[in-house]
Amino acid sequence: MELLEVVFKGFWCSLAGFGFGVLFNAPRKSLWMVLVVGFLGGLVKFGLLLPQIDAGVVLATFVAALAVGFTGVLLGNREKMIPMMVTIPSVIPMVPGAFAYRAMLGLMELGTKPDEHYGEIVNHAVYNGAMTLFVLLAITLGVSVPLVIFRLEFSGKERSRS
Repeated sequence: MELLEVVFKGFWCSLAGFGFGVLFNAPRKSLWMVLVVGFLGGLVKFGLLLPQIDAGVVLATFVAALAVGFTGVLLGNREKMIPMMVTIPSVIPMVPGAFAYRAMLGLMELGTKPDEHYGEIVNHAVYNGAMTLFVLLAITLGVSVPLVIFRLEFSGKERSRS
């Protein structure tokens, strides 16, 4: 049943990526790539989070962002479009909204009721804030490493003949 749940979450990641692609006015011919790459990213991330593997959310997000980055570069260059048009909408569903939300709630709670649980609230807020930063860093590195490796921004550019 767990594997079916991973496929289901991958499906929803692909739809969310598709929605962000439409929101960012990505070209129509790139939307099918956003669906495929978003599905792959969701499969990798949630597959690595299975209890049998238990990779941790930061490592799982990094590996998934790497998969999205490499696949986006390959598909984007094959179709003669900027790879970022494919990769950015596909990784947005991986943004750690729950950690950021809990960090902000903790910070607001510190300002409203300083009581005997002050240290515990600070610990939770700092933990959630740090996890937010680490996951965002993992997404950033995972998407940009393939671009740096291939040193390609857009292979469809006309080369100037001198």
